[in-house]
Amino acid sequence: MSRPLRRLAIVAFCVVLAGCALRVQESHLVRPMPAPPTDLAALRAEYPAYTATETRIATPDDASLYQLRLQRPDARATVLYFGGNGYRIGLHAKYALRAYDALPVDLVLVDHRGYGGSTGTPTIAALQADALQVYDTLRAETAGSGRPLIVHGQSLGSFLAGHVADARTLDGLVLESSMTTAEDWAAAMRARSGLWTRLSVRRFDIAPALQQAGNLEVARRLDEPVLFVVGERDVVTAPRFSQALFDAVPLPSQDKRLEIVPERGHNDASFSSQFRAAMLALLDRVERD
Repeated sequence: MSRPLRRLAIVAFCVVLAGCALRVQESHLVRPMPAPPTDLAALRAEYPAYTATETRIATPDDASLYQLRLQRPDARATVLYFGGNGYRIGLHAKYALRAYDALPVDLVLVDHRGYGGSTGTPTIAALQADALQVYDTLRAETAGSGRPLIVHGQSLGSFLAGHVADARTLDGLVLESSMTTAEDWAAAMRARSGLWTRLSVRRFDIAPALQQAGNLEVARRLDEPVLFVVGERDVVTAPRFSQALFDAVPLPSQDKRLEIVPERGHNDASFSSQFRAAMLALLDRVERD
């Protein structure tokens, strides 16, 4: 996963410079990518505790969203996982399982429209609408289980998870490798670029769709227990942004937590004992409600 995201950071700043303005467009963040089909036999062999089931959700505009449901008999909750840009179940389901294999939860993975096994044209607005539809469908289907439903979003997926949390009251929320605003992200990328770009760019031209992609305003309205996770060495969405989101959440200390994971980067913070301990604490918290 890290290689596509490194490419994203490069592509996002290989943009047209006009009048000392850096144009950050929707296509720099949302780029459809194919993937091979999910190898269910390999997943079942490596993770025998899970029952894997493929499903699809039809959207109002005739896209078809591919899902993989991974269930285990000791599950205490269900986690709906939205991956980052470049995340495709056929290639990356094993990474979600690596993060969650030691945790007693069912997993529901979904390919963004236009990615992997899903059809349709991806835009920020369409991805947000899809995320709400996926959540509402899963909520209705699991309502009788008596188990909490937690939404986990990583990188681009954190914007979708945040959008769902802003529109619904969740049992629990995980925002991994997230960002405050598109403007902050663009400024951070400029700071990491070459000297010529740093000296030339005086302002940003942020596409309207991307102006709504950050989680800072969402954080100020959160009303559910939330866990922020970020790698100490994350240079795409640096820890200071997760810290700012954590500080903005108007909840008591027992309902919010920030884990800055040492020696981890943008895509591997959840592959850690710190994440597992924090998730177990979040499970304990949401089960009390």
